[in-house]
Amino acid sequence: MSLFILSCSTTEPFTGYSYDPPDATDTRDKLTELQKKRTIGFGEPKIWISNEFNAARLNDAWLVKGRGEALDTIRVRIEPENAPINNSPWYGFKLWSDAPQEVILQLHYADARHRYVPKWTHKPESSIWQPIDSVSITAGAASMLLSIGPEVKWIAAHPTNANDFLGLTNYLEASGISDLVQSDTVGYSHGKRGIIEWKTQIEASTTAEEMSGSGLLLLFSRQHPPEVSGYRTFLHFYKRLHASDQLALQFREAFTILAYPMMNPDGVVEGHWRHNLKGIDLNRDWEYFRQPETRAIRDAVSPYAELDYSVVYGIDFHSTNENVFYPINEEVVTGIDNFTQRWFPFVAEANPALNFRSEEFEPNSPISKNWVYKTFGTDALTFEVDDELSEEAMKQLGESAAESLMTLLLEELKGQ
Repeated sequence: MSLFILSCSTTEPFTGYSYDPPDATDTRDKLTELQKKRTIGFGEPKIWISNEFNAARLNDAWLVKGRGEALDTIRVRIEPENAPINNSPWYGFKLWSDAPQEVILQLHYADARHRYVPKWTHKPESSIWQPIDSVSITAGAASMLLSIGPEVKWIAAHPTNANDFLGLTNYLEASGISDLVQSDTVGYSHGKRGIIEWKTQIEASTTAEEMSGSGLLLLFSRQHPPEVSGYRTFLHFYKRLHASDQLALQFREAFTILAYPMMNPDGVVEGHWRHNLKGIDLNRDWEYFRQPETRAIRDAVSPYAELDYSVVYGIDFHSTNENVFYPINEEVVTGIDNFTQRWFPFVAEANPALNFRSEEFEPNSPISKNWVYKTFGTDALTFEVDDELSEEAMKQLGESAAESLMTLLLEELKGQ
């Protein structure tokens, strides 16, 4: 089975995206400053605030006593891992007090604007957090009224599971698909954290000979730490591909699924705004491969170009302030030509409330989508999910997108 055709395209030199800070595509190691992990106490009755957990971000905090103010004001300082950097000011911390009281919480950012709606929970292992109402936003700051007490309140830009590496460790088992997926470590980050690969195992009813020539679907996620909605949508998408209904079974008989769910583990654990441990945007390093995270995935995937597999499609899940597809320009000939343009209407129609749009780009930037195209000659997509999408909407989006993708790829296979 051959589902791709190598082709050439004349493109203009890449000069950077409008939202990139200067030198974003210079992916040589840069200096970063790790936050100091600590628990701070102040006031009477005592107020406590802490960043001593994975994915926390809190650089400093202090108590501000206003003249004649009845409530204490807690001022929190949030700084990036290095600068310049995109406006993705991630924050996450624990807050509690010795006795019940109301306080004013202020978030102050270093050279950034408030972006993510604050959310809280008493159970960080849950994916359902409550948004904090009545947030007042000014330039570089956000202020809100909170009720706190002895029970710890976790506050973050997005839900974050600090107990098991943001839910990744136990996800396959909890989802009931661990028997279908082979999990492996293909490399290590600067911080010696594993770069995880999930590969769909051959179904028990399918022989290795029958799998020869299998189509290969590539899935990437979490290059940028704060982009939780894209990551959560990926997980729902991935689980739907491994369901037990006839559509998913037929799909897995014809296609192998290769996924890299947590591509920037250091950035996620350290609570970074965008970069890895060496201050680099990984999704600008898919040309020179100076970073160990991108090199590990390149080295794991590249051999498939020499094996009897056809890489048919690649998807990189991200988050932004809207729901949008960024496909390769329609004029560029790819293996399953213009597959994204054909798939997009199904995703948009299945999720009408999300107001999906599509914006094409030339494959000349040093990002993962374009590396897939240049390496395998196939179509690929940057799949952007709205930052503030609800868990229910993410589940609907991920599942419906997986269903239409499986249907279209199986139809493509029949037409070969």
